[in-house]
Parts: sequence; structure tokens; C-alpha cells
Amino acid sequence: MKLLETIRQYFFWVFDFLKGNKIRTHYRRIQCELNNAPSTKAVHQREKDLSAILNHAVATTEFYGDKKGFRSLDDFSIINKSVVREKIESFISRNFEQSDLIPVITSGSTGTPFKVYHDRNKKLRNSADVIFFTQSAGYTLGDRLVYMKIFVKERMKSRLSYWMENTIPIDVFKLNDEQIENLLREMEHDNSTYAIVGYASALESVCKYLDNKKHGRVSSDVRAVIAISESVNEYTREAVRRYFGVPVVSRYSNLENGIIAQQKSGGSGAYTVNTASYVVEILKMDSDEQAEPGQAGRIVVTDLFNYGMPLIRYDTGDIGSFAGDSKNTRDVLLANVEGRRSDALYDTSGRLVSSYLFYKNMWRFVEIKQYQLIQEGSKEYLLKINADGAFSRESELISGLKSCLGQDASVGVEYVSEIPLLSSGKRRVVVNNYYTKSIS
Repeated sequence: MKLLETIRQYFFWVFDFLKGNKIRTHYRRIQCELNNAPSTKAVHQREKDLSAILNHAVATTEFYGDKKGFRSLDDFSIINKSVVREKIESFISRNFEQSDLIPVITSGSTGTPFKVYHDRNKKLRNSADVIFFTQSAGYTLGDRLVYMKIFVKERMKSRLSYWMENTIPIDVFKLNDEQIENLLREMEHDNSTYAIVGYASALESVCKYLDNKKHGRVSSDVRAVIAISESVNEYTREAVRRYFGVPVVSRYSNLENGIIAQQKSGGSGAYTVNTASYVVEILKMDSDEQAEPGQAGRIVVTDLFNYGMPLIRYDTGDIGSFAGDSKNTRDVLLANVEGRRSDALYDTSGRLVSSYLFYKNMWRFVEIKQYQLIQEGSKEYLLKINADGAFSRESELISGLKSCLGQDASVGVEYVSEIPLLSSGKRRVVVNNYYTKSIS
């Protein structure tokens, strides 16, 4: 098995060499810029990449055509999904035939699918980003990869392709005890080196299965565990380390762009922003002014490499904050990523509450299998609980929630047998039916 991993890595780079070393060239640039982020050379390269994409967008797209004579990125207006969806043709560069571009369709976690286009060089850049950031978490190209997300049958690769890539695809819609048991048995009965990438909720399901089985440390050589798409709660962080012997690393990415930031492995929990491929801004919740370090705001991204369909100052719909003095471009870190604004939680005084406070309160209640907190009014909340057997700690749980939301919060509890997944395969932990401003 170890030999096959080495052979796969070797042939990946051989095939790339035969095609012109395109992924390796991107990889080396990403490696150079991010490993030497404070250097003048890296900063100059980012400025050069930004200037190039802005000039290209102005010269070759209808949407940005009125920005001739721009002086800086600030001269470009903020865009969001609604704007792109309504005017998608005007974003496509005249230098490309639409038929030569690669459509990328998100699964629509907010209810409406969303499509953008990538050019072929952008696809290569994303591949290089994936290699760099997955390796920084402990993965080595060629290792066996367990990939837990939603898999649409029509878009799945052949079994041969997954074998060649050494990938085990796990569809989270079908993730049950039997599938988890089969996966763990396979992992424990070969000597492959493993990495696990998957939705945080899927990782949590695996850990709770191991809890129920009173399983000890999984006897498999797992080098990396990366959580995507959802926030990781304290229970899952602790359980993954206990069962697999490695820390969970959270990745912030989306399909329309790619990997935007990823937590440092074994570090403080801060996210390293992928400044080699994107310019990331944090703007205030109620204006387009730059947020202060530590202040939660809207995550706005400028893609430096999608020349086929430039997206300049694209509001991702997510909330985050910069760490320390990360407003400069020399060493950019996100202190946290809170998730979608439509899933933001507010206390009884109308202040934004970090979802991490909620997760930190909930992880202690290990008898709860699933939960979802819904804000119905300025002071009204509903907590849905799916628990093993009778749940006897309701008053303790409500008290903990009130410490986050306000002592005048009205918290109702509803017991359910299941909290269903969205069509995207994700499970919404927080839902806000009261503050409805979003970018849907």
C-alpha cells in the first residue's frame, strides 16, 4: 500500500510534467508566496496579480467596463450572488468562449443553486491550492483520502478514477452506522496512510458512532483530518484527536472561488488566508467600510486567477474577522469564520453572538445526538433536540443558552427524531427566522 502511494504521487507529477508543468508551477508560486508571506517579493507579486485581474476585468467584461481609470480595488462596488445570478453574461470575459469555460454549480445550501464559470487555468490553480493546503494539514500527495460530502451520482467519477486518485468517496446522505462500520473496518485492515476530508457534521457522526461502540483509538495511520463547509464544535475537536490522534483543521472554502483560508495545523485556531490566490476583505455588517481587527463583518473576496469570469469584491455571504493586525497584506489571518449571515445569531439586545459560544455550550451535552437553534424573534428562540432516550438536563441547557443570549431570552425546547440534512448534505445548526437580511 505504501508503495502504491509513492507510485501515485510520482505519476501525478509525471503527467503534469508532460502537460507543461502547469500545476507544479502554480504550486511553487503558492508555496513561495505563503511560506514567505511577509517578504517584499511576495507582497509585490500579490499587487501585480491584483492589478492584472482588475485591468483584465475592466478591459474585457461588460459588467466592469465602466471602471476605466480606476485607482484601486476600493473603486469597485461590492457584488453578491444576486447580482451575479441576474447579470451572469456580463461577467464573462470576451477573451473566452463560454463553451470553453467550466461551469461550477453550488448545491444551494440557502435554497437556490448558484452557477459561475472557471477558465482552465483557474481550475489548475485550484488544484495546486488543494495540494498545498491539504499537505499543510499533514497529507502527502498519494495518501489514501476519505472524502465525506454530498456526491451527486451524475457528477461522480468512475471507480477506476477514484482508485487511481486513492480516494474513498462517502456520500453524507447515506452515512449510517453500517457505512461507518464498513469504512472503519477498511481503514483498520490495511496499512495505507490516510487523510480524512469531510463536513464537520459527518466527522461528528463518525465520532458518536465510536462513542456508542465504546471504541478505543482507531488503529489506522491517519495523518490529517480536515473539516469543510461547517463549523466544528468542541466535542468533535476533542473526539477526533482522541480517536484518530490528530487535530481537526478547519478549511474555509466555497465552490465559486476555492480554498480561501485554512486553520494552521496544531496552532492557535487562526486561519491562514490564501493571499496567493485571493484578496480578502472584512467589511462592516451595515456598510462597505473596512471592519477593525477582531470586529465581525462580511467576508468579501477578489479572485486573482479566474480570468474567464472575474469576480471582484464578491460578498461570500459569510461572517468572519481578522486577527490582530491582519488588515495589512503582509501576514493575513482570520481569527474565525462564523458561517453564513443568514445563519447568524443575535442576543436579546440585538448584538451578533459568535456561534462558537453556542457550540462551546452545547458540546458538554454528549447525550444529544443532533440539535438546531432557531431564532424566531428578538428574544424568542426554539431549540430542537434529537437525544438518546430521555434528556434530563433541559434546565441546565437553557441556563447555558441564556448566558449567551441574555437572561431575558425565551427559549423553547422541541424534541424531534431527526434534524434533516439540506439538499447540500449539510445540517444547519443555527437558523435565523427573525433577522432576514441576507444575500440569498
